[in-house]
Amino acid sequence: MRIVLKLGSSLLNGGRGVNTIFIDQLASQILGMEGHEFAIVTSGAISTGMKKLNLAQKPKDVAMLQALAAIGQSDLMNAYENAFEDRRTLAQVLLTNYDFSNRMKYMNIRNTLNTLLSHKVIPVINENDTVTVLDIKKSAFGDNDALAAHVAVAIDADLLLIFTDVEGLYDRNPTDAGATLIREVKSVTDTELGMCSGESALGRGGMAAKLRAAKIATEASVKVIVANGTAKDALRKAVAGEIGTSFVPAQTPKLSEGKHWLAFASEPKGRIIIKESAMSCAIGKSCGIAPGDVTGVSGNFDKGDVIELASSDGRVLCKGITNYFSHELERIKGKDLESICRELGFVYTEVVGSSDMAVIG
Repeated sequence: MRIVLKLGSSLLNGGRGVNTIFIDQLASQILGMEGHEFAIVTSGAISTGMKKLNLAQKPKDVAMLQALAAIGQSDLMNAYENAFEDRRTLAQVLLTNYDFSNRMKYMNIRNTLNTLLSHKVIPVINENDTVTVLDIKKSAFGDNDALAAHVAVAIDADLLLIFTDVEGLYDRNPTDAGATLIREVKSVTDTELGMCSGESALGRGGMAAKLRAAKIATEASVKVIVANGTAKDALRKAVAGEIGTSFVPAQTPKLSEGKHWLAFASEPKGRIIIKESAMSCAIGKSCGIAPGDVTGVSGNFDKGDVIELASSDGRVLCKGITNYFSHELERIKGKDLESICRELGFVYTEVVGSSDMAVIG
């Protein structure tokens, strides 16, 4: 089984830096589970940097957060190397949101991680907080849960295991009297998201972020388990489904790798407004979008860029790859193919083809 294991900051924060006891115990569990492949997505660089500088409160200044990540990253990786004691080779991988939203970079990530795993190397992955601004301010990934979900999809993992400091998803705040652990979630909806509140003191996630990550992964048929990583023999028990909350992979047909990237990882460069009839056809019957179906254009995008497809009321339900530049679409929107050919000297019958479109609503 190929497993992506995500570790939260609350688990990795030790008294004066990295919680080496936890990492040592985790390494022993991984080494004891022969026959499985692991990729680790780790938090903890910023919290480790805070400990080294004796900071009690997490700063809000982006430059300071980036500096703390740089300070803590080497100690964090060193703790992993010491825990495995040359019994398994590790590889450090630092990523940003742009690495996933850019198609070429995404494929490079996919190829590199798969190559590492094929050589029995464990990738230890973290966001590259020292160079990114959007991610550290929560505008992009905003947490390593989403990063872990994208990694799980990219490497065709069987399981995304998110270790945190609570038992899993509860039907209300777990500190409330009568709160009940939910053992299985078949689909992540607004109901489940409404059960979540708050963020961790040191991390950027919280249970809502874990639910969003679960949605990303399960849509690609990756099973997700959120469990307490401090439980005795937690790794074996979680993989066996004995602890935590399990999120069932989507029962609908699995999205292709390309369409999943479109839906969840790509960054749109603009938006087109299309007629309701065209939107219904695109969602229900996988129809392409003809130029005559376009009623509005926003943004500055090139041919081959990812764009959003929205209805007249602003609802964005699809993403797609455009065959036209934005300035061309402004000239031809709403026109028939013969008029477009006279206007531009050429014509594509579809602005976005059904094979280059993914429903996100």
